[in-house]
Amino acid sequence: MNELLLQWHNSLSSSPFLLLFILIGVFELAVWLRKRSNLPLLNPSLLTTIGVIVILKATGISWQSFEQASNYLTFWLQPVVVCLAVPLYIQWQKIRAQWLPIIVSQIIASGVGIITGVGLVRLLGGSHDSVLAAAVKSVTMPIAIEVIETLGGVVGIAASTVLVAGVSGQMVGVWILHRFGQRLPMGLGLSLGSASHALGTVRAMQLGSRYVAYASLGLILNGIITAFLAPIIVPWLV
Repeated sequence: MNELLLQWHNSLSSSPFLLLFILIGVFELAVWLRKRSNLPLLNPSLLTTIGVIVILKATGISWQSFEQASNYLTFWLQPVVVCLAVPLYIQWQKIRAQWLPIIVSQIIASGVGIITGVGLVRLLGGSHDSVLAAAVKSVTMPIAIEVIETLGGVVGIAASTVLVAGVSGQMVGVWILHRFGQRLPMGLGLSLGSASHALGTVRAMQLGSRYVAYASLGLILNGIITAFLAPIIVPWLV
């Protein structure tokens, strides 16, 4: 019996397609739970992350094996990201006419994101590495990794702050913005994209093409501006 379990474990660990099937299965289960319960706290991204961690810990499967399997999914995400250019192209005339308030708002959003992240972690008594990681919480993951390496921080902690910002914005971002009377595509979309990056953009997709166009723009501009501002602002804050 033990030999059979060992063979099963080895085959599971060495089969990227089986691990990929588990990942997709956990995500679909999370989506089903979200729809059945209609509870914002049951966020599919959050549930999938927790579920995958539990499965890897319970089965003893190495992170390297799972990462190899997830690369097959990541490959197909690249053309999906390119598709975000479509709503941007459709809304380009309106975006070009509003370029000044968009640029100004994104500079402010980037500065506020850095200052509030660093300030909150310092207020709560976080470590130096945690303070640095909080500075990139509102930036999409690839840019956040580059910025945190420039600042000399820990990539793993930075990835956690990015995940927290994305999931929290995806769960309650629209509700908070509605509570403050913000319902226009420009304001709501830019807010979601600049504060919660990719996951905020995914949430904007559920609202319509105009929202996702501005959310994509917010994601892009906030990432670029933060890459320039963070190395300048963070040393003064820390």
